[in-house]
Amino acid sequence: MISGRLVHLADVERNQAVGKDDWGDDVAPDFIALATVRCWAWSTSTREVVDGDKTALIEDMRIMFALGADVNEGDEIARITNRRDVVIFAGRFRVEGQVQHKHTHLEAALKRVA
Repeated sequence: MISGRLVHLADVERNQAVGKDDWGDDVAPDFIALATVRCWAWSTSTREVVDGDKTALIEDMRIMFALGADVNEGDEIARITNRRDVVIFAGRFRVEGQVQHKHTHLEAALKRVA
C-alpha cells in the first residue's frame, strides 16, 4: 500500500571498517555500496540560525522505506534520485538515530554529511 509512494531511489552505503588504531581511536570509516533502495525523501522544515556574524541554514530531512529494507542507524546515503536517475537531493546523508518501524513503512531522520 505504501509502495506506490516510494518513487525515489536511495544509494545506501554501510561502513565496513571496524576496530581501533594504535592510539585506541576508531579506524577511518570505509563506506561501501550496499544497495539501491526505493524510498520517499522530503524536507520537513528549513530555518535560518544567526549566531553573531555567522548564519546557518538548517534543514530537517526525513526518509521512508518499505518494510524489510536493510537500512540501519549510521548508514549513509550517497544520493537520492527519481526513477529517471535525476538527483532529487544532492550530497551525502547519514541515517541519524534509530530507524523507526511504522505500521506500513520504515522511517528515519537524515543528517547532511559534509
